[in-house]
Amino acid sequence: MSQKNEMHPRNPYKNKPPDFKALAIEYPEFRKFCHYVSNGKVLFDFKKDAAVRCLTQTLLKKDFRLNVELPTGHLVPRVPQKLNYCLLIDDILKANEITKNVVGIDIGTGTSCIHALIGARHFGWKFVATDGDEKSVQVAHDNVARNDMNDSICVVHVNPAVKTVLIDVINSMQDSDFSFCMCNPPFFEKSEQNDRFCEEPSVSQDTYTNNLSSEVRSAPHSETIASSAELYVDGGEIAFVNRIIDDSVCLRDRVKIYTTMIGRKSSLKPLQQRLQRFGEDVKFMVHPLNQGKTKRWMLAWTFAKSISLTTLIKDRPVSLQLPKPAIMRIMQEISRLDGRLTQESSSVIVAEFKSVTWTNQRARKKANALLLGNLTKRPKWDTSNVACEANMGVGDGRDSFSDAGNFVESKSISTFKEFTVDNATQAYFPLPPGETPRPIVRIRINVNSENLFDVVSFDLIFGSKQHLHQLVQYLKNLLCR
Repeated sequence: MSQKNEMHPRNPYKNKPPDFKALAIEYPEFRKFCHYVSNGKVLFDFKKDAAVRCLTQTLLKKDFRLNVELPTGHLVPRVPQKLNYCLLIDDILKANEITKNVVGIDIGTGTSCIHALIGARHFGWKFVATDGDEKSVQVAHDNVARNDMNDSICVVHVNPAVKTVLIDVINSMQDSDFSFCMCNPPFFEKSEQNDRFCEEPSVSQDTYTNNLSSEVRSAPHSETIASSAELYVDGGEIAFVNRIIDDSVCLRDRVKIYTTMIGRKSSLKPLQQRLQRFGEDVKFMVHPLNQGKTKRWMLAWTFAKSISLTTLIKDRPVSLQLPKPAIMRIMQEISRLDGRLTQESSSVIVAEFKSVTWTNQRARKKANALLLGNLTKRPKWDTSNVACEANMGVGDGRDSFSDAGNFVESKSISTFKEFTVDNATQAYFPLPPGETPRPIVRIRINVNSENLFDVVSFDLIFGSKQHLHQLVQYLKNLLCR
């Protein structure tokens, strides 16, 4: 399904996608990868790496006046996606009135150096662009020089064996503070290599393609050819982003806004949990990056107290129309879902949740029914496993919003009766005095009275948009009957 309608509203490709026919007429090199069909339209061959490379070069030349070399065997950036990323950063900078002397760091700039080139040409930013591959650094430097942007972009080679990502570069520039950093890390772990990619010896020994000859997986919509360093990293993107987080803890507000692109939705939760453990010292947000048939996410965080992580993009309002008095019914249901309520006024309440309790209701009811069933039907002790849980500590429960300060160990011990006993031990460490843990979801609920109904609107203060929409759908199913 196309994500075009969810692209950034200032992205010119949102309402005006590339016109392949016009590009084919204007650029002879691009014309080689196009062909006419019976209805008179021009189709473009996305399944060839050379065609995708030519498309990127053509768009950069036509729309940004950038002449960029993209060598074979390296990743080809998608222009709408990269522009989306830059536009979101621009929104955050504008929301914080950071519009002059903007300096960014592009981590792993690659051969194209596209983030820095678009950022400098389209937004007027300055950049330090880093990479651990010497060939990529040389090609990126040539691309910067070819477009006469040496005064705006400095390409730096970093040691790929060093675990730190930002510290060494920033410490070498003691007098400089940076407005933001950005990164498009390798998504995959090395263990996934054989399942997702195969070697492409026709290009070089260290080049891989996603065009697998497999009966299980369908052919990709767009061919990808890249070096191993661009595709894989030990621990995948979670491990790489955690290295940026580690550096940010030391650097603090030397970089005002830390950002990175996330390629897998499953990576968001562990990274958010990691940032959540810093408590009120850090603010963070997640925003989708939608384009074409691809969905990515931007994770941003800051240690600067003066920085607000909001964008200028307004989300579509989430609201319900409920019979009066809606606010009482909403409060009762939120309390039943173990939510904490704070009433700001007669028509505004704030709800906080430490866990997601509104999903999988059918499975929850079934589990409760089994637990509360007839005692005579329960398994006997000599034919079942025995579980023992010990909770140690003060036990005020304040840090149950997160896993910070908790350690859980589980062991399976064989006994003489030839069945297994699972022993789980949890150690509890209370939060320091005065610190309040952060919930996973915080929502402001506004109730506006109309003739026969109340209009209830939901604004996400903190947490996942997915959780907000799930909760609203749950309330709609329950209260709109």
